[in-house]
Amino acid sequence: MTGEDAQRKKLIERLAASDTATLKRLAALLDDAGESRVDSGPSYLDHLRAVADSDVRGLRNAEKSYGNSWKRRGGVDTFNMLARKWDRVEKRLATTGDGASPYDIFEHIAADTKSDGFIDDVRDLRRYLMLAEAEIAARKADNVEDSGRGYLDQLQPLADGDVANIEEKERAYGSSWKRRGGIGAFMMLARKFDRIEQRVSSEMAGAQKHNLFQHIVADTRAEPLLDDIRDLRRYLILVEAEMAARGLIEIGTSRDNRS
Repeated sequence: MTGEDAQRKKLIERLAASDTATLKRLAALLDDAGESRVDSGPSYLDHLRAVADSDVRGLRNAEKSYGNSWKRRGGVDTFNMLARKWDRVEKRLATTGDGASPYDIFEHIAADTKSDGFIDDVRDLRRYLMLAEAEIAARKADNVEDSGRGYLDQLQPLADGDVANIEEKERAYGSSWKRRGGIGAFMMLARKFDRIEQRVSSEMAGAQKHNLFQHIVADTRAEPLLDDIRDLRRYLILVEAEMAARGLIEIGTSRDNRS
């Protein structure tokens, strides 16, 4: 057996062992097999700052209305909120609603023109990911078990870091993240969430199963859980920036811009 044959056999075995959801994602990607029909080129970079800042405004305004309810029940419930948002996004993308291709995140956002449409679910997931890191950063900065409202002070530095990181990667890799269109972009999101879910779904020293906060602190690996959280959040920023660059959505929500 040649090296290429051995590699092909290994790939087939991995496919055979995949769950149904993964196989459906792969099938959709093969069916698409082409470039995005509309692409902003590098113009999405002009919208990164606006997207990141809208998240900061939106979260600060939400705190005025709801306080710290998002973390009131601890790290397990915080992860469950993330998981529910992800499930909502993936369930929507599995359909052909409004003529959008299955798993094409660009088409699904463009097709849903309601004020509280699919893009709101994308934003909510991204903002929960930001809240999780902001809380951990605030606890570390103040050496406390719960930051209270201290996490609010971490939001803008995180947004600044996200924009700087994305711009640096664009200089190194260009627009490779969207080269395979909306389905390929979703596949990257799915891989990142799958990694997050896998990592928090087991117990480790100092971390209870599904306790997101404890797992972030306890994970000291070279590529820790926090890296996956950041990567997923930044990919979600890219998605909204791309759609804004195409002129298909307005950045942020009406709630974000309240005084």
